[in-house]
Amino acid sequence: MLYRALSESRVNYAGADRPAYRLKEFKYASHYWILDFLSKASTASRILDVGAADGYLGRILKQRGHSLVGLESDSVLAEKARAYYDAFHSVDVESFDFPFRGEFDYILLADVLEHLRDPVGVLRRVTPCLSHGGELIISLPNVAHLFVRLSLLFGRFDYRDYGILDRSHLRFYTLASMRQMMREASCRILEVRPTPAPVQLVLPWTDDGVFAPLHELHFLLVKLCTTVLAYQFVVRAVPYPSRSS
Repeated sequence: MLYRALSESRVNYAGADRPAYRLKEFKYASHYWILDFLSKASTASRILDVGAADGYLGRILKQRGHSLVGLESDSVLAEKARAYYDAFHSVDVESFDFPFRGEFDYILLADVLEHLRDPVGVLRRVTPCLSHGGELIISLPNVAHLFVRLSLLFGRFDYRDYGILDRSHLRFYTLASMRQMMREASCRILEVRPTPAPVQLVLPWTDDGVFAPLHELHFLLVKLCTTVLAYQFVVRAVPYPSRSS
């Protein structure tokens, strides 16, 4: 089953048999949209990367000339990421004080909020770190994806090592519940980009240019049926004025 294969896709670090997030370089993936949003940023932009993992995004953003501060709770991944950041904190995001005020043009929370006990609380504490006009860029999985719906139809809700039903996820989001979370955190959504299921992770040979029309069709279907076919949502948001002062 494709969903099971997607869910169990993994990459190893330093020989450890542990699932971890990696860069999805293909078109319309979550990292594609994140980097696309940031391609419009000034090269002098200051970025806070919350949940930096091994620095897969930090490496690219540093090459683009941005100033970066990273946060990561996993000490093994943090050591790998440090080299790409101007400053780095190996901390638990949920207990971190976020001592920055008005310092960042962008705050990234890529595949982070679904792992937290209190994502709204973290959002409320991190938004004051944004400068005037600064933006949050967030990616979240869509638990209402067709594969999950079909699994539920047959009485299955099986956790996996990776993917939408990653066993480390504490929160699950639909498009509607994501919007509700952002309202509770006093944030206004500017834009939402859906992503298709990352077929290229499981079938890397489909990344060949000959399959490009099929991937374009897949993405068109995702845009037409976002609530059912989006694998993830990538969100641009800003705090309401009362939180940015």
